[in-house]
Amino acid sequence: MIGAVPMDPGLLLIPGPVPLHPRVLEEFAKPALPHYGDAWVRAFTETVSLMRYLWSAPEHRVFPLAGPGHTGLESLAYTFLRPGDRVVVLSNGFFGDRIREVLLTHRLKADVVASPWGAGPDLDGLRNALKRPTKAVAVVHNETSTGVTNPLEPIVEAAHAVGAFVLVDAVSSLGGIRLPAAAIGVDAAFGASQKCLAAPAGITPVAVAPSLWEATDPKGADGWYLNLFTWERYAREWGEWHPTPTTISSNLFYAFHRALLLVKEEGLEARYARHATASARLRDGLAGLGFAALAAPDLVSNTVTCVSPPQGIDANTLVKRLRMERNITISGGLGPLRGKTVRIGTMGTQAEPDVVDRLLDAVRSLV
Repeated sequence: MIGAVPMDPGLLLIPGPVPLHPRVLEEFAKPALPHYGDAWVRAFTETVSLMRYLWSAPEHRVFPLAGPGHTGLESLAYTFLRPGDRVVVLSNGFFGDRIREVLLTHRLKADVVASPWGAGPDLDGLRNALKRPTKAVAVVHNETSTGVTNPLEPIVEAAHAVGAFVLVDAVSSLGGIRLPAAAIGVDAAFGASQKCLAAPAGITPVAVAPSLWEATDPKGADGWYLNLFTWERYAREWGEWHPTPTTISSNLFYAFHRALLLVKEEGLEARYARHATASARLRDGLAGLGFAALAAPDLVSNTVTCVSPPQGIDANTLVKRLRMERNITISGGLGPLRGKTVRIGTMGTQAEPDVVDRLLDAVRSLV
């Protein structure tokens, strides 16, 4: 018989997943429960309400899809885009490029308006690209590879001016950076449970504006599981006992539900302020040690910090030493920034002053 292996989790400060709140973690100590019935329907109904609160979008249709964040992107492509549609993708990092890669597999025309990694979106380039017929504009709200938060308002304004809808990747911003989807005019968006929400990985919150939903012919949608009209049909026809089309892990779903309750308990504005305070504390501390943020001050993310180490400090070596010597895990750079930058999360449970100070003390001892 193999016994339990003691494990010190250390300090997990990668840009997701993040440490689970104890009240979320306790859901995994419970027995498996049915994915239907009265208790499930009550939790599902409350989760839908909480997701609308999370997105600041009381009229949007919301769906807690089981799967990673990319599940959300694929579901929006299957449901609202058709082969041959043209999508303009704003990219200034790894995950902007990833959106294009995914959309191309849906037989779409994905034209990129690129900016240097670390810079903001090319709004003039976007307006020029929109002179040609365009179905949608896709953008990453918070680019995890660079620590840049892209301003959504001018992007939405430009897209809507030509009748294109806006698709937003909010994987590393939802619940940590202000994102009033309805007020801004975001038409379709997806997040992820394991980042700012501090829930286990495996649930993708998706939001769709009423105008986009009502303008779409369900007969043209592709797929079944990732076709949001399938989810809407089951919620409508089976909602009194089995509101999802397939089985979702009860432990995972109830943990996600608990995490959303904690968001509501804290309040969105207080939560946004906590993330902003923690990230500023981290950036200021790192700057004092000679680190340089990749993003401009008006674009820096409040949930992930991407910095270059001071001269003479190798980024990959720093990541390794923090893990081996101080039991702290951060991330290295992605793509062309690999070996040049480090990335540190201040998401959910990570966005606390004592957590930031513990990391800064460790970095100080190594540089």
